[in-house]
Amino acid sequence: MNRLSISQAWSYATSFFTGQAAGHAIALIGVGIAVPLLLQFVIGGGAALSDPMAFAAGGGFAAMGALAILASLVNYVLQTGSYFASWRIGLTNGGEPVGGALVYGMIAALPVLLLGIAIAIVIVLLALFVFGSAFGPLLMGGRPSDAAAASTGILILLLGPLFLLFLIWLAARFCCMGPIMADRRSFNVLTGLGESWRMTAASQWKIFAYFILIGIALFVLALILGAIVGVSMVAGGGGGAPGAGTFVGIIVGAILLSIPMAYLQVGIPAGIYRALGGQASQGDVFA
Repeated sequence: MNRLSISQAWSYATSFFTGQAAGHAIALIGVGIAVPLLLQFVIGGGAALSDPMAFAAGGGFAAMGALAILASLVNYVLQTGSYFASWRIGLTNGGEPVGGALVYGMIAALPVLLLGIAIAIVIVLLALFVFGSAFGPLLMGGRPSDAAAASTGILILLLGPLFLLFLIWLAARFCCMGPIMADRRSFNVLTGLGESWRMTAASQWKIFAYFILIGIALFVLALILGAIVGVSMVAGGGGGAPGAGTFVGIIVGAILLSIPMAYLQVGIPAGIYRALGGQASQGDVFA
């Protein structure tokens, strides 16, 4: 198995979308961003945008709770499915029609969703086990002791950064799961995880450093964008309650951020997969 070259992986990532730009745009922007946004608007965003204060006062946001949970699950499937569709389009160099790739992507996203729910449950159980002395009384409607609260705070300060680094390492080991599944048109998440673990073994720390560098760059960009959006909100709000224009500005900013993020979340794993010697379905289709 090849050892990773970060420059080569980045080159593959940036060239992954060439040749099939329209198909990738349909999957990532149309299905992965526009449709979820429209779904949110249909559920209650239109009323919230037209008069957010009246909508909130009338209990509109509370009534949206159950629908919001369902919408978030549907949006996850749409967004994750769009990533699988984009991988499939790129790895076959357009050999599979966009419609077929989208159908594959939506189905492939379902086992990933189930895996994510299972992981979330495990993390919650671990958190309750580690921080049970503080969380237990809160769940029962009580208040934890000062000693328990202090020890929990220290544990969070100590374990929080380590847990974050652990998650980044796991992401480095399993980053090829999506491209592997899409390349083989497989729906088996466990096989994808196992093959990704094998592929990334020799270069896991290079990929880890690669993700750290990308994370720092994205953090700086997020700060800049947040400052711009914050200034625009202050200027547009005029010191009063936020109106429809402010919410529209937030939505536009979110879209502008979502598009490059979607392309990065597809291109970076695809670039790593190809740099590590992953065999595309029809040869070196984005070398």
